Amino acid sequence: MATLKDVAKKAGVSTATVSYVLNGRLDKVGPEVTKRVQEVMKELGYQPNMMARALRSRKTNIIGVLSEDVTTFQVSSILKGINQAADEMKYQIILGDLALSDKIWNGRIQDYSQVISYQEEIQEKLNIFRAAGVSGVIYVGMHNRDVSGLLNTDMPLVYAYCYTKEEEDITVDCDNQVISCQLVEKMLHKGHRRIGLISGPVDSIPTYRRMMGYQEALMQSGITFDPSLIAYGNWSDGSGYTACMELLALENPPTAIYCMNDWMALGAMKALKEKNIAVPRQVEIAGFDDIDLCGFVEPPLTSVELPMTEIGREAAQIVVDLIHGKKVDDRHRELSCCLKERESFQSRKEEN
Repeated sequence: MATLKDVAKKAGVSTATVSYVLNGRLDKVGPEVTKRVQEVMKELGYQPNMMARALRSRKTNIIGVLSEDVTTFQVSSILKGINQAADEMKYQIILGDLALSDKIWNGRIQDYSQVISYQEEIQEKLNIFRAAGVSGVIYVGMHNRDVSGLLNTDMPLVYAYCYTKEEEDITVDCDNQVISCQLVEKMLHKGHRRIGLISGPVDSIPTYRRMMGYQEALMQSGITFDPSLIAYGNWSDGSGYTACMELLALENPPTAIYCMNDWMALGAMKALKEKNIAVPRQVEIAGFDDIDLCGFVEPPLTSVELPMTEIGREAAQIVVDLIHGKKVDDRHRELSCCLKERESFQSRKEEN
């Protein structure tokens, strides 16, 4: 079996240079030398002893990823991003899954307030990570919400698709306010002046941010905020249906409806269909999250696509920076979202 010395000899470099290449220290080795060393390692079939290296340095190139539930659509995309970035940085991943979706189901929706009751299980997973020698941890939320006080560890830690109120914590999330403002601005530019909003729960930070974006767009267009155009839901399709019925019962109902998630938008579309209101000819509608169903309903639903893969990649890069002792200045990062326009959301001019 080839050794590190064999690689160094054949590549015409020092053993220290080979070590730099193995550790991804591109600041120490130029691209040509790196390529030559990698080619020699491949030619000789050299396999580094990762555990021996870890014991010598007291560090491993292993990231522990603790997911609230890998079956949710957001988490799978985040994990994809983490894995991509980890591969590029020569890191391995150990995945722990809390499988919380079914555990916190209350018969209608996930009750995220119950997650705190699984804190002991979360700590057990962190202990397993520590025993496995992970160098840093990424905690992946299954819903964009406050998880302050949920984790207790001295390992480098990054929160992905969730946030805390602690200034020293590091979080990677999406920018809810900017995209909400852009979506409502697009409705306003099409001539809509009464834009209904089917909101999430009032105690949710994403609800607050998206509401701020909605109000910002109205203010910039000189339109007075009308509280009667706000109906509240709980993220479920049933609540979206009920909220839409409330808006349609107004003396002067909205001509466009922005729903803060896709499930509520699907419920709203059912209500519009029952009232024989054509989408988008009579009412335009848009959701948020861009779940797979958006492209299969009739008409296909316009929605906000979240940067989940990018959130995963960013979280992985940050945790590796922390592992290497680098300073992280921007500790609460919000990545840009993208509006995916489909047939539920088009101008009346296009429709006629």
